[in-house]
Amino acid sequence: MTALHQYQRLEAAGLWRENETAQRREVIVGLRDATIILTDPKTDMPLTQWSLPAIVRVGEFAGFVTYASAADGIETIEIDDTAMIAAFDKLRGVIDRRRRRPGRLRGALIVGLATAVVAGAAIWMPLRLTSFTAERLPQAARDQIGAIALADIQKTTGSPCGARIGKIASENLARRIDPISPPQILVMREGLTRPTFLPGGRILLPYDLVAAAEGPDYLAALVLAEMVRADSQSPTEVILQYAGFLASFRLLSSGSLPASAITGYGLSL
Repeated sequence: MTALHQYQRLEAAGLWRENETAQRREVIVGLRDATIILTDPKTDMPLTQWSLPAIVRVGEFAGFVTYASAADGIETIEIDDTAMIAAFDKLRGVIDRRRRRPGRLRGALIVGLATAVVAGAAIWMPLRLTSFTAERLPQAARDQIGAIALADIQKTTGSPCGARIGKIASENLARRIDPISPPQILVMREGLTRPTFLPGGRILLPYDLVAAAEGPDYLAALVLAEMVRADSQSPTEVILQYAGFLASFRLLSSGSLPASAITGYGLSL
């Protein structure tokens, strides 16, 4: 149950008795969303917590109203703060009215549960489909998706650096990192702010980052870090999540991803 808005965070002094043989103890009674918390005023340490729907009014004497944490009346609190007493009484009235309509509450719970299930399925199914599709694509399809993504990215970054000496350096670095299956390292002139791994083994590096590097070891570390990140989160799956549920379904059924499905992907980077 949610407490009425005007009573949220209300606090008052009270006398708490843990059981019938315990001495009364001064505490601070704090009203929260669905509970009250009894706190030691000297240390600010919580002593106990009561559920609002379980609280019972058990007596009144000399301006003090006594409440119990449950119907057995073993643990009690005495309060003389009129605002807190009014809050308790109003909340107890709300609780009683709700208890007199179990059918409505049950219906609300059923509707809420059904809504949660539908919402969960709506969230889970697209994510699971993109993951399922990314896991089962052949290498040719991954290469195609990487090429489509690169074409969109180049709308923002321009073409990769094409100087012959730069290409040779990139190829040598790639072979150093992985002599068996070297990645394709492309240096993007502008717009890119971080290394990016694309499907098909393409790794994009920002030109500013390459220009500021002190040597090839630093660049190799960046490329290796991006390759490790790609192992934990598939670059293909990242692009399919951007493309959306329908594009993933079409790719799974037809084997092709339209370029329009990832328009703007470059800007998102």
